Amino acid sequence: MSGTDEDASLPFIRRKLKNLAYFQKYRPEIYQYFANFEPQHCELVLTPGRDDVDLLDSGRSVYRHLAREYSESEVQKFLENNPPEKPIVTMRPPFHSGGDNARFASRFVAESVATSKITPESFRGYYRGEVLPSVVFLGCGLGYHIEYLTAQADVIDAVVFEPDAERFALTLFTVDWEEICKRFRGKGRAISFCIATDASEENVRRVLGKKMAEIVPLYPFFSWYYNHLANVELYRIAKDLEKDLPVVGANWGNYDFELRGLRNVFHNLRLGGRHIRPFELEESNIPVAVVGSGPSIDNRIEGLKACRDKLIVISAGTGLRALLNHGVRPDFHVELDADYMIYEMLTDIDEQFGLHDITLLSTISVNPLVPPLFEDFCFYFSSEYYIPAFLGFNDYAIPGCSPTCTNAALALAFAYGFRNIFLFGTDYGYQDKSQHHSRFSVYGQESKTEFATSFRKDTASETEARPKFETEGVNGTTVITQGDYFSAKRAAERYLEDRDKQGLTFSVRNCSDGALINGAEWLSEADFIEPLTAISEAERSGIIASVKESAESMPFIDRDQIFAAVAKEVKETAREFLLTLRGSRLSGLKDLIIVCNQIRDYLNRVGPGSGRRSQVIVQMMGWQILKGSVQRFLQTGLCHGLAHRDEDLQDFLDHWGQTFKEFLEQLPDHFSSVMLADLRPEEDPWVIHRLMNAEPDK
Repeated sequence: MSGTDEDASLPFIRRKLKNLAYFQKYRPEIYQYFANFEPQHCELVLTPGRDDVDLLDSGRSVYRHLAREYSESEVQKFLENNPPEKPIVTMRPPFHSGGDNARFASRFVAESVATSKITPESFRGYYRGEVLPSVVFLGCGLGYHIEYLTAQADVIDAVVFEPDAERFALTLFTVDWEEICKRFRGKGRAISFCIATDASEENVRRVLGKKMAEIVPLYPFFSWYYNHLANVELYRIAKDLEKDLPVVGANWGNYDFELRGLRNVFHNLRLGGRHIRPFELEESNIPVAVVGSGPSIDNRIEGLKACRDKLIVISAGTGLRALLNHGVRPDFHVELDADYMIYEMLTDIDEQFGLHDITLLSTISVNPLVPPLFEDFCFYFSSEYYIPAFLGFNDYAIPGCSPTCTNAALALAFAYGFRNIFLFGTDYGYQDKSQHHSRFSVYGQESKTEFATSFRKDTASETEARPKFETEGVNGTTVITQGDYFSAKRAAERYLEDRDKQGLTFSVRNCSDGALINGAEWLSEADFIEPLTAISEAERSGIIASVKESAESMPFIDRDQIFAAVAKEVKETAREFLLTLRGSRLSGLKDLIIVCNQIRDYLNRVGPGSGRRSQVIVQMMGWQILKGSVQRFLQTGLCHGLAHRDEDLQDFLDHWGQTFKEFLEQLPDHFSSVMLADLRPEEDPWVIHRLMNAEPDK
């Protein structure tokens, strides 16, 4: 604090002490970081005789000694630019088709919008009424704009994001955070703080992206960015994050999907077998090929075949059939999908090519009929889910194993110590809409078995219906992609960034001709073949043997006890949601927003201090199971609700609320009847039917 006398500074010092006392009691993580924090390049400037203040950042004035006046004017402009009658036009509402209601939760979600009058043709945007559902403050400055806006407008959910901790430290002198936070103490209201302690663009992007994902579904549909001080770079990062919206949407999951996977875990625990112990082997520069089924594998296969004896080959998902059709047998095969469809695919491959000499690496949630198809199999545990911690395998959890098999194969290669990796068929996009996979994969016209032909017919309409968009391809090209492919590409890029930050020395090269993968240099066929040096068969066999020998036998786990605990957690969570819905009125937009935000807040309030009674890891499993479908209920309710004009709103709200209640009332019994049934896998309808099929009899 500079440019002032002692008397002028006393109110500011008292305010800081008051703020620290408040944060110590209610937000201890903020207190702990800022209690003894000393800014180095930012300082608050008080000028005797002036009512206003300034912020100096590295010696430069930010407000020109008019922080309060500037902030008040900025707030007025924000409100003028966003009047209540002006619709917000972001992403359109979800419109559920007939194929969306095959299973329990998806059927209720689809039914919840049956009375909606909104169609793709009639949608004109979202109407907020007299409230601001969500405001993300990009930059806290000295905090005055946050104080003024939250006093003048009815903000339901606020996020204070600041990439420079020093600026937030100075707000402790200038605004009364307790008074600001009091405005969000009502049910369904929330204010959260997100302060990046590292101001690099990469870190700011990651921290802000994670925070925005936490406020789904308010984001991306009904969130306003308040860009304080017209921070061009911060706003650019925020808008750039919207390119990852397909990733956000792809990672929701739903109850039906999670229930099927967890049921498979129940069976696989009885199956026994072995599990992977990652990071046990020494690092190795022996080349490894990770092979997916992108269309470019057909054109690049000759290079891979020419070097087969110099490589360890790991096939991923549908890449297995493409490889075998081309005459290449992998050493390892990776599966992660829990669907019965994977068993059907692999059975068809086994009949045609045999699987006896290939080692399966699969998640513990894979369909339990799959592992016995292979003479040798190992389970792996992904750190992206709570199952490893739930089962007591957290020490063996591997990062980066989702969302697709190619991501898992890359992460497993790293976990085994391989540091010289080549990516084949990891296109994550395509140039020809008629060929989005290898011609020899199950999706390709050259796979002519009865199963493959039937499979393509069954999945054609779903594949065609997925929204497509363009992204940058390798070697200066542009390719077509879609949400799940793009999610996999971004996950691979983030994984490589993290390994680089970890300080590992490695080389990952992209030998696919699809989407550009940042961090994986693209290689032509000639560039791939030329530098590879021959390794002896003994050396290759030795490393494969070491990988297999590093596995460990699965221990005994009391399935009944741990899954009964999750059933109890699901029941208690459903009860809390029902209490909220039954105790709240739904007579307008504001009621809808508050109820949805109240449910969202309870859904995500897990872990120490959550107020829940179960063990933390059981809470986490309950969250993983319920999150996707609850978010979809909130998304459909908010989107269709706020898209309605007043005359049609109440009928929709009544129907949506009643359908949500019915889902929650039936949920506990549904979960228990599926999860706790004592059936053999081959008799379990949740094992022997595809997820796209109708809900099986329990």
